[in-house]
Amino acid sequence: MIGMWMRGLCHHHVLFVLAAVVGFGAPAEALDNGVARLPPMGWTTWCTDNGIIPCYNDFCNETEVKSVADAMVANGMRDLGYTYLNLDDCWAGPRLANGSVTADKSRFPSGSLQPLADYLHDRGLLLGVYTDVGEKTCRGDRPGSWGYYEQDAATYAGWGVDLVKMDWCDHPSGFTAEQLYGMMRDALNATGRPMLFSICEWGLEEPWTWGAQTGNTWRVGPDKLPVWWTPKTSQTPGQGQGTANIIQHMAGLSQYSAPGGWNDPDYIEIGEWTEGFGKFSQMDYQTQFSFWCLWNAPLYVATDVRDLSDKQQIMNKEAIAINQDPMGVAGDRVSKNNVTGAEVWSKPLSNERWATVLYNSNLVPGLRPCNVTVTFNALPGWPSSSNSATLRDVWAHASLGTFAGSFSAHLEPHASMMLVLSPR
Repeated sequence: MIGMWMRGLCHHHVLFVLAAVVGFGAPAEALDNGVARLPPMGWTTWCTDNGIIPCYNDFCNETEVKSVADAMVANGMRDLGYTYLNLDDCWAGPRLANGSVTADKSRFPSGSLQPLADYLHDRGLLLGVYTDVGEKTCRGDRPGSWGYYEQDAATYAGWGVDLVKMDWCDHPSGFTAEQLYGMMRDALNATGRPMLFSICEWGLEEPWTWGAQTGNTWRVGPDKLPVWWTPKTSQTPGQGQGTANIIQHMAGLSQYSAPGGWNDPDYIEIGEWTEGFGKFSQMDYQTQFSFWCLWNAPLYVATDVRDLSDKQQIMNKEAIAINQDPMGVAGDRVSKNNVTGAEVWSKPLSNERWATVLYNSNLVPGLRPCNVTVTFNALPGWPSSSNSATLRDVWAHASLGTFAGSFSAHLEPHASMMLVLSPR
């Protein structure tokens, strides 16, 4: 894997990459099915037009998905890289007598997803579908894939599906998660159609340790909820965690991420009802998107992208470029002050740069602001010959100048600052 990154690099770039990769841990070897060489980006149906309780039930239909696709082309999302449109637990209908899965005709009139796949492909977009390792899905009580892995994989390939997400509800006993997801991996690969395989077993069996050989993304924990923080919950259906919980959980996981296989902290929830329901501020959204980009996480937006007026964070080209950087090294926590709540996270970028997030991890807005300091030579892989850096603010889209030794920011709780550092 490291050798793949080296090809085409001149000598001093090779030395930089080796230093950076060693500093952040050796990357995992990923499933080689030809997809997800960069973190996937797109939209999911899960939190759009879904009733009274946000992100609880999904009522997707063909008309909705087509309208979202048209909006993503018109508003520039597709051109930024948001290409997947993923149907969550909302689309499957009853199986036919021969066992073939169908699409719910009340939502997808033809009973097939091929017309929708064709519609998306004609617009340069991709279709994702949802299934489950067991006999029933989590929310919709729809058919899962247990007993039909090969048949469902063949159906998806025939429809032109580009991504398959597999949930963990109703999982059969007597098998490990790695075994069950390995069965579906093999079924998908046997079709001959490249399909991104998204593992969703809620982090119960540490999928980061085996996911890279099994799928292209793997959920590292329970569902993300539209709140900033929650008390610790179990990793079972209906349970979840807030943004702040996920940030702490992701520390130490970067070593398992690499081109073709990515840690998945769950969907991005920015805008609309989340601002009132979860009491999110614009800075909360900025912090959320900064971390997802730094981690090389999949960027799947779960809110209604037909209106971007309250979710401009997802359109930040500089932040997206950090997520999509060709080096493919995920960011991780460099330091944490347990007294002040100050945290520094970082990742190496191509062209001898570092992306860095300064973060105040205190939970209560208005209480316990703190100074967060990044010391340049404390960043993994930072060249020993340099003690100065030129800084660029990713959210202000502005150069901050050159600094010697370190840089500090005074941040309120939840607040962050995302920088790109170039040694000088």
